[in-house]
Amino acid sequence: MTHSVSLPRELRSARLRALGVLAVHVGDLGEALDAVDDVVAAVRHDRPSADSLLEQAWASAGRTDPVPHVPEDDASAVLTVLSACSHSSLPMAARIALMLAVAGGFPTDEIARSFAVSDATMARRLAWSQDRARGLLGQPVPPELTAQHLNCVLDVLMLVFDDGIVHPHCHLDLPYEAVETMRVLVEQFPAEPEPRAALAIMLLTRARRDARVAPDGSLIPFGEQDRSRWHRDEIDEGLFLLRASRRQNPTGPYQVRATIQAEHVTAASAADTDWDRILALHDQLMILAPSDLVALSRATSLAEVRGADVALELVEGFDLDSHLYHATRADLLARLGHHEEADRAWTAAVARVRSAREHARLRGALEG
Repeated sequence: MTHSVSLPRELRSARLRALGVLAVHVGDLGEALDAVDDVVAAVRHDRPSADSLLEQAWASAGRTDPVPHVPEDDASAVLTVLSACSHSSLPMAARIALMLAVAGGFPTDEIARSFAVSDATMARRLAWSQDRARGLLGQPVPPELTAQHLNCVLDVLMLVFDDGIVHPHCHLDLPYEAVETMRVLVEQFPAEPEPRAALAIMLLTRARRDARVAPDGSLIPFGEQDRSRWHRDEIDEGLFLLRASRRQNPTGPYQVRATIQAEHVTAASAADTDWDRILALHDQLMILAPSDLVALSRATSLAEVRGADVALELVEGFDLDSHLYHATRADLLARLGHHEEADRAWTAAVARVRSAREHARLRGALEG
């Protein structure tokens, strides 16, 4: 993988602040992106400050009025722009593409490759998305809604991260890019606990990358990974960030998710995992941020605590048809010795998955 177009963290942060201010003032995300990224391309090796970058982008955009002075601790314009990119009125694919362009600083051709579409197609999609976001740029986020809007931004960034974990791209390390962008958000919003927790999740997950894939390219289940191959420095940083998030309060969904990850990675072995604690955390997460994925994860925890039969009865009541649903059901059936029915469930899971690597893992489970 290459980081040839990846921005250094300081420049990534300065660019995002300048872009936020310019986009809010001109009311046009596409125009602001063009102006800022033209300047970034010319000065990226000079490591300009946010103020210097804004001054040059202001002139590049043809503005003749005075450049606004924005205090260093004021990230309201950044939140306005990122909230516009993460708005529920946009399709999720559009939110992800905009996040890569706006927060990640990636050019259209790189984003197109990540979506496996032509440059022209992605250019049209981005232009459409930017036009839809334009009307939201004039709506500053009220301070009391900062956490709510920021969580929508974190949701999109986490999808970028997860997509890179499950569907690796040969040309772009999406988990790395999501981590670096999340670091910028932690810096921009120091009073908010959830960005720290989200970054903790990313680090605790990415720390296992060298143990996650077998020599044949198939995925290795969590409990079978060689823990000596985990990156302990990233785990330590993730645990530090989680502690810092807890000190800030209140408890949010990302903090609970990070705590679940921490329970897994701090166990001496898979057999030492505190499943009672993990089940209780899933119960808490189902209250804070219920979803199909959380429900399936909770069912896996329930199987460890109360047995696969209890978990299977719960799962069979779900009205789902995703590959994760069928894979979870297959695992539970196999634990109970219902091998023919488990094989049918594995087949259903394989038929619904889009990642070649995940397909291979599920196919291996089916044929094993």
